[in-house]
Amino acid sequence: MKLNKELLEDFDYNEKYNGFHEALGLYDTMQFVLRLRTDIHKKVNLLATGIVKNEIDFDNLQAYSTYLHETIHWWQHIGSTSGLILSLSYPAQTHLNHPFFKDFIKNTGKIKSIEKYNRLYATEFEHNLQNKEFNTINIILNNFFDIEFFKQITINPKLINKINDNKYFESIGHSFYITYSAFINVLASCFDNNFSFLPNLEKWEKEFSKLKKNKIQGHYYGSDINIAPFGLKEIYEGQARFTQIQFLYFASNKNLTWDDFKNLGMLSGVYFEAFEYFLEILKENIPETIDNPLVGLFLLVCDISINPGEGFPNEIQDFEQFINNIDPGIRFIRLCETIKKDFPEVKYQIIDYSSAEYFSISLKLCNSINIPTPMEISEKINTWSSSIESIIKLMEEEKEFTFDEGNFPIRLIFSRFIKFQQDKLKNPAFFCWSGIYTTVYNDTQLEKLFKEHEALFIDGIDGDIYPRLLPNKSELNISNTMNKFYSWITLYDLTRQWIIKEGEFKYDYLWLTSKLPQNEIEKWAKEPFKLLFKCSPDEFTSI
Repeated sequence: MKLNKELLEDFDYNEKYNGFHEALGLYDTMQFVLRLRTDIHKKVNLLATGIVKNEIDFDNLQAYSTYLHETIHWWQHIGSTSGLILSLSYPAQTHLNHPFFKDFIKNTGKIKSIEKYNRLYATEFEHNLQNKEFNTINIILNNFFDIEFFKQITINPKLINKINDNKYFESIGHSFYITYSAFINVLASCFDNNFSFLPNLEKWEKEFSKLKKNKIQGHYYGSDINIAPFGLKEIYEGQARFTQIQFLYFASNKNLTWDDFKNLGMLSGVYFEAFEYFLEILKENIPETIDNPLVGLFLLVCDISINPGEGFPNEIQDFEQFINNIDPGIRFIRLCETIKKDFPEVKYQIIDYSSAEYFSISLKLCNSINIPTPMEISEKINTWSSSIESIIKLMEEEKEFTFDEGNFPIRLIFSRFIKFQQDKLKNPAFFCWSGIYTTVYNDTQLEKLFKEHEALFIDGIDGDIYPRLLPNKSELNISNTMNKFYSWITLYDLTRQWIIKEGEFKYDYLWLTSKLPQNEIEKWAKEPFKLLFKCSPDEFTSI
């Protein structure tokens, strides 16, 4: 069996971690859609299920490995705690600023962009009520940029020097605090107005203020920067790539070698960097074979790293260590260091890729650095789904795939996160080592599990976006859910443009459908904006 360069060749990686760019496949993080190149689509469509057989044509399996790679990205963004916070940070930037947008219209007018208006007309002032107009603007911009900085730092900490020079940046700790607060507030507004089960933010404000006042590193303006040399970009891509490699290795009946993948450029750049750090810290060479326990351990470390529990779903136990406990890159390094120092035996213990191995090793590593295990996180969230009335109602909505109108996308995304956590609690090994489970095990239950957690939205061969048909759910409900979901996504995009994009509003939504003329797309996109702000984007003056 031979790897086909045309089916597996990489593309120039986009530093913004967003966009298609003629890739073989891509999960788009702001459009919530899984995309595949046309020729990959055609081959993947020949494979009816998520569990494949070795006798299937190997070219089709290679195409399918790209689909699996992108499905892992869906799981990362919808099924992990780090991904959930990233996925909801986009809506949070609108929901958090909603009352201030209304004040801006009242105080300043229908002006775009807010950032340029501030740059042109703001003067130095005390942050109090003496200047109502620019206090409002200051809140909008700081809320927006603090969340942007959090995303940039956790995804690509190599940008830290550029971030540090930005006039809106205060500190890493402040950006992390604001983002987590916004995230919890968004969830609380939907499911827990009294903070009966979500972390209570009152204590947070006092504790983070203390850290700033006492000049604790990372929590005050001008603090020294201490951050990992890599972040979610490398961990997400490493996890997806090595899952894909495991899939192809076992699908080839173990006939492929590292050199086969290396010769195609599949072991370089962003896809290999996290694994290189893993080996470097452990002082190990690349193992002889792909089924070596070190590869399984790397994927387990990735899974733990991208699932922090401090701040969500748990209360913050150590505010001073908040950055170290939730930043994925730092978590990854700490886990590798504790393996090297305290538990070198785990390098050889992943043999069966079993849930028992997952549980015992993750418990040992997480306890060592005093963080909750992914299973403890899943267990807590699973408890909510059986004991909290608002979450029980949400999961009833998910079952029918008809969600309440208020905060619609948040309800949809959070319900899929909970569903993922419920199933991960039952079978963590499947989600950690899916490259093996989708080839080696011929199991109808695993097939159902994979299909349940495929991406909700995927492009078709024509490039338009379509909802995926879900087991035991009405096609009409699925279609209606997609239409409502993307009307909100366009709203988030327009409010983002309002804040930071100069010039007229742009309605570049042909990526959704090619079947409607541009004027109809514009009309459709404007409606949610008009409903929320009681005015049309057409009424705005750009400066």
